[in-house]
Amino acid sequence: MFRRYGGNTPRTSTSRPRVIPSDDSVYPTYSYGRRRARVWDRDRVFWGPNDIRLYCDSDEDENEEECISEVVAPLLETKLHVTHVDLHVPDNTAAHHTDLYECTGDRVSDGTEHKARLVLRRGQEFKMTLHFDRPYDIPKNDITLTFHLEGSYKAARTTSATIKVDESGYTSFDKKTWGASVVRQEDKSLTLSVFAPAYIPVGEWDFSVTTIVDVEDGEDLIWEYKHNEQIYIIFNPWCKDDWVYLEHEDWMKEALLSDSGVLYFGSPSRVGARPWCFGQFDDGILDAALHLIRKGFGYEASSAMGDAAKVARILAKLVNAPDDDGVVMGNWTGEYEGGTSPSTWVGSVKILREYMSTAKPVKFGQCWVFAGVLTTVCRALGMPCRNITNFSSAHNTDADHLSIDRINVKDENGEWTDISNDSVWNFHVWNEVWMSRPDLSDTNHYDGWQVIDATPQETSYDGVFTCGPCPVKAIKEGDINVGSDGAFIFCEVNADTVEWTKDEKTGMLVETKRIPNSIGLCMSTHIPNGRSFRGETMGSLNCVRDRLERLDVTDEYKYREGSTRERTVVRKAEMMFRRAAAYRSGFESNRKKAAMETISVELEQEEDIFVGNGFEFVVTVRNSGNAARTVKQLVVKVYYKTYFDIYTGIAGVRRFEAFPVDGGDAVSYRIVVNEERAAKRPQDGFYFEIKALAELSDASTVVTSTMDFRLRRPDMEIEGPASCRRSETIELQVTFTNPLKVALTNCQVDIEGGFKFVKPSMDKFLIPNIGPGQKWRETLTVVPKPRPKDKDERALTIGLHCKQLADISGHYTVNIDKGYF
Repeated sequence: MFRRYGGNTPRTSTSRPRVIPSDDSVYPTYSYGRRRARVWDRDRVFWGPNDIRLYCDSDEDENEEECISEVVAPLLETKLHVTHVDLHVPDNTAAHHTDLYECTGDRVSDGTEHKARLVLRRGQEFKMTLHFDRPYDIPKNDITLTFHLEGSYKAARTTSATIKVDESGYTSFDKKTWGASVVRQEDKSLTLSVFAPAYIPVGEWDFSVTTIVDVEDGEDLIWEYKHNEQIYIIFNPWCKDDWVYLEHEDWMKEALLSDSGVLYFGSPSRVGARPWCFGQFDDGILDAALHLIRKGFGYEASSAMGDAAKVARILAKLVNAPDDDGVVMGNWTGEYEGGTSPSTWVGSVKILREYMSTAKPVKFGQCWVFAGVLTTVCRALGMPCRNITNFSSAHNTDADHLSIDRINVKDENGEWTDISNDSVWNFHVWNEVWMSRPDLSDTNHYDGWQVIDATPQETSYDGVFTCGPCPVKAIKEGDINVGSDGAFIFCEVNADTVEWTKDEKTGMLVETKRIPNSIGLCMSTHIPNGRSFRGETMGSLNCVRDRLERLDVTDEYKYREGSTRERTVVRKAEMMFRRAAAYRSGFESNRKKAAMETISVELEQEEDIFVGNGFEFVVTVRNSGNAARTVKQLVVKVYYKTYFDIYTGIAGVRRFEAFPVDGGDAVSYRIVVNEERAAKRPQDGFYFEIKALAELSDASTVVTSTMDFRLRRPDMEIEGPASCRRSETIELQVTFTNPLKVALTNCQVDIEGGFKFVKPSMDKFLIPNIGPGQKWRETLTVVPKPRPKDKDERALTIGLHCKQLADISGHYTVNIDKGYF
């Protein structure tokens, strides 16, 4: 006879027949619409009413119509179809702190309407309402929910789950597994509370609903509904069972919910603040972040997608481009034809959207760009993330020592030259993500902030350009073998700078000076005030903190410089590094320390010299001994340089021949660099290095001193109302005055932030040349982007890049009046 799908499986059986969808299924779909059932010993197939596929076991049944009628009639009477599912997007996203994502609301993008999507956080309940074509009968009906991580349709504990819905109303779930329970029943609907455990992978999840009907003698009929949209599930810093749980509310607002902020740059004595639009809630950004995870794991569903440490490392790898055609292509050449100068970018959103639309690395970026984009994707995925700027950041290339060596030798022209490959960047920007580290310790010793770095400086232990995650606590204690890339990071923040001079007679390298406190200065992040940057964009180390809204985190990375504890940590890290690098004892065979030197060289400069002006500084040779000494030659050079420690030219040289310095006395000289020379290489960002070298008549060694210096660039001014209504159109007046005596050409403006432009294509445009001393003006007409009512401000960042003057920025923040539209 004919079989309808189901057979004689008892209701108590844990093994129920499944419906296998055909290849031509259309979502949402059900089991009766051209479904292929797995039926044994079938010879003949017939189509009944509503395209119900029936199978005949043999030729016994001669009257097909009678058999079909016998089977189909009761089936149609007892069917239980899910007609649609209400995911309660507004309620769920509010409860899960995801209502800031633009994709959770109905919207229009590129002329296409998009319905609201559900974004959930793992380790937390959510609700859904199932609507049926008839009332649900609890004694005779059952429901199961099936969830699959995109790309995973195999039974696996972490990437898929089948849940039998509890109909008792009991809603206390086991935190280690998926669960679902009925919380309300109405005429033709059931509202369920569903729990997703805190260990599951982040990603896009498919789900289906299976309804089971007991029709006769324990026989089951099964109907399957497949939902037509995926559910986003991301990390949950509010859940104590999640690795990224963060109990500090101020850092929750700052490192997760703030969609605009600031990246610090410059030099320790000239700290600058670069406003940056992170935009992690903007449409398409969550999709980009999840794409990076899929790409990083080879487009295969993996339980590792739920491991915060592994995800963080993957993201740091894929934000750069060298290994996997990631998001941003680095460029430190100064030539940016065919792309965008790194200093032009003012946010992450355009970069990520371009990457997603072209599937090619975006040209070009440098450290702050990599860090800004990495912050965006981490926050989009629910991982608390902050930017860290390390001033005087060491880049060690020595396989034997955790130190920065300066090796002075005479070249063929008799000039003293540093031949070391080590470098010290004026600043370097990386990231920290907050998470527990049960993979490193049974205790919580290494929980907290973890360093990750997407800038492709050096390859990691696995041969790819990524760095971290490494606990900040491990760096402070010198535990360089804990986490990933600890030795490299430790050197960046706490290496000693060692000056060496090559003895011309013996060929030995003589250590003339060791500076224990020149690396890892003024380490900065934005204060956790949970709001957009509203401070000034330039300051110095002795400035009031609130002017730059800067939080100094140096003491989180190391103990007080020069203290016994700090010196002990450095020695501990050095010994661990030597063992790990198979330390070669021969390295020391041609090196020695010089006797204590009484001659020193000091440099002193003026503060806050603006672009368009010359500058001057004072060099002093001091004799701390009792006896008079003779300086054979004092050479002072002013180098043009990049912030990443590459000399690009010489702005000036002064030589002072043979002069005495009495015991306890000093000799000083004032050096002037005129306006024309100071403005010669704008492409370097107006960074300079001043280096003074004193060669002594009675010694074979030299004494040196270096100082980094940067001219301050003027800011762009943006004027607008202090507050506005949520949907009010406002006008912003933007002005900038050219400080140079030459015209600014090839000028481009780039804008990102929480506003929509009334006039299309105003987020990036070219402007006419700006003559010497002239002022450029522009009026922007904007409307605040829609956000939940508790988001009470919008921020805008504007960048101006010209051939003669780059890295000009301005920022504007407006308060949103609550309750007004």
